[in-house]
Amino acid sequence: MNREAEAVFITIRSTMTMRKLIPTPQKFVYSEKLTTYTGFAKRLCDLPADEKLDCGFEMLNAQFGGEGDVLKIVFSDDAFFTEQNAREQGYILKRASGETTIFAQTAQGAFYGMMTLLQLWGEAPEHFEIYDRPVIRFRGIKNTLWAETGVWSYDFGDGLPNALARIRETMDQMARAKLNMMYVDGFGWRTERFPGYDDALRSLAEYGKKRGILLKSGGYTMSYGSAGHNNSYQGRVFYNRRPYPDGELYDCIGTYDPSINPDPNALRGRTYGTCLTNDDLTDDKISELRDYMRSTGVRILLTHNMDADEIHEPLWKGRCACCREKFPNDDLYAADGAAGAFAAFYDRILDALLPEFPDMIVCPVSPGYAYAKSSSDETFEKCRKFWGAISRHVRNKDAFLPSFRELFYMHDEQVLRFDLLGQEVPRFCCAFFSSGDGFYSDKIYTASAAYAKLMANAEIIGAYNGMSLHKPTMIANAEYFWNPMNSAFYNVELMGSFEPQFDHYNKLREGFIRPEGIYGDGGLLETSCCLLFGDKHGKRIADFYRVTGKNGESPILTACNVELWTNYTKVNFPMLWDTPATAANQQLYRERFSECALATASARDILEEVLAADDLEAGVRAHLSFLHECAVMGAKLCSQLTRYMDLYMEADRWFEDGTPVNPDICERCEALIRDAKAQLAVMRADGKVAFDPLGGIMLRREELFEFVAYCAGQIVKSLKTDTRVPEDRKPLNIRSWW
Repeated sequence: MNREAEAVFITIRSTMTMRKLIPTPQKFVYSEKLTTYTGFAKRLCDLPADEKLDCGFEMLNAQFGGEGDVLKIVFSDDAFFTEQNAREQGYILKRASGETTIFAQTAQGAFYGMMTLLQLWGEAPEHFEIYDRPVIRFRGIKNTLWAETGVWSYDFGDGLPNALARIRETMDQMARAKLNMMYVDGFGWRTERFPGYDDALRSLAEYGKKRGILLKSGGYTMSYGSAGHNNSYQGRVFYNRRPYPDGELYDCIGTYDPSINPDPNALRGRTYGTCLTNDDLTDDKISELRDYMRSTGVRILLTHNMDADEIHEPLWKGRCACCREKFPNDDLYAADGAAGAFAAFYDRILDALLPEFPDMIVCPVSPGYAYAKSSSDETFEKCRKFWGAISRHVRNKDAFLPSFRELFYMHDEQVLRFDLLGQEVPRFCCAFFSSGDGFYSDKIYTASAAYAKLMANAEIIGAYNGMSLHKPTMIANAEYFWNPMNSAFYNVELMGSFEPQFDHYNKLREGFIRPEGIYGDGGLLETSCCLLFGDKHGKRIADFYRVTGKNGESPILTACNVELWTNYTKVNFPMLWDTPATAANQQLYRERFSECALATASARDILEEVLAADDLEAGVRAHLSFLHECAVMGAKLCSQLTRYMDLYMEADRWFEDGTPVNPDICERCEALIRDAKAQLAVMRADGKVAFDPLGGIMLRREELFEFVAYCAGQIVKSLKTDTRVPEDRKPLNIRSWW
């Protein structure tokens, strides 16, 4: 069916009173008359028995009663199932003359048909036809706060069993929205991460399998990057030794960072497991991967290799004598050069693991990650050509999907980079880092996934733009990863060149552009909240995610956001006493903290209103209660930071130009110290203990309140001694491992 016709069906559907489906079907034809649709008198299925069918029926039975249509699930050889991804995941859903029929060729397709039925419950067209399939084969979200910190955002401090229950609930929501991949951890392949780790992931893998959801995890296949990852890297550290593992240490491929040393031959990390031809070393890495997959059930591996963001020829030229002997060509793209060596390396891994894990997929992401803005067209072309060559040389093509970041237009040509990429690399995935991930941004909602339209030829797309507190973002991802071209809510306009498109993308992802189809009444945000939290309260909960300050500030729900929403102006802390910023920036930071405090308080009040209702489902109440707790914490923290900035600016002016301070400034500092310590005492007495050694969702809560008190104390010391007393300690820098 052509896109114009699809758009017509969507327009007609938008005039009806029932809620739009998420994700938008590829084709939806129906009668205007709505009828009650709450039960099935009989359920018949002629597909082979499958746990996905059992799960789908279980979910249907929990919602649909025993009176109404006859539900049939039958195999079909309709030509529709020859379309992309239709055989594997597609379905046809029809209702007519008292019968509802799901046509599919697989249990997964039939399961998705049942998930669509769940959204039609209540009132549905008397007659309808839906033809539906995903454009993107694997559509994923992440479970952690940020991919490479590995922080478990579902750890609310009430124990691993409760965290797993929350993740299972999220998996049910993923299944209803037809998401089929969850990024569960990173960065390393170590099952001793915390007690019960392997059992936890294995149970999630089994739960997800029944819903068609695969688990994805990230790590290093060379592991030398661990030298700089001193507080979150979870895997083993490998070294280039021959004979392996106890022989002499030797140099091979390294990494290059021009910000550290602009000399193109200044390679680093050349001893850290980088050799591509040391078979014993590679086999040791294979053993680590095998143990991890056996223990956890993870099947999709995001693998960093050289960990070089850009293709850098001296890296390959710096290879060891053995690599040079087996692959003598200095050319990056040759079968006997770098591309051939990397292909052989991955084939050795896949040859060893595929017999035991036939459904596994390896997604290498480096060298040559490619960035939308910082990677020039020339750099992108190198990356495209390099991975195209590896893809041609590798034998295990079905299990090998190179991964790239979100990309837009070429800088100097009116052509999309992913379109060019597809000409060289037939199968690839996209790691979609796009705001709202809990570390890069404080945005509690983003519809950045609308930009999947520019990356729709990826086979896998994983969104790193939301965590446990950002569920409506997850549903936005589901909408656009299934149907990136023709959403019933909002569709990105292709502008034909890089600069205007990238500017629009940034404003959309940060919420400065708020399309009515996303943020308005009946828009994607509101519909998502109704889907997640129920029709009665979903509209009001959507207001929580709409809250913003006058400069676009969002509510602060996690303490780890606080120093980053100022765009890395201060990495350790927003304002350190011994490194004063300009007066203009001081005022800017003060205003932002104040606006964040107001926005967070508004969000808190909305949640209090919703939580006062006595008809919330238990799971919804538990989730909103924790959101409320986070908003209470965030409002207090931002309020205290606003007070700190007032004190900071006043004291700084005294030391800079002698502007007199108010006589009560030390008293106000002491009051702030007392308030910060009081909040510390509350948190330390709340009984919450993270099972995640990295702190879970509560990361840095206590630390930041403690540091507010400490910094206010430094101001008091400075004023009393008439000397600017520097900090004698610094708070933990989340990104210090990088």
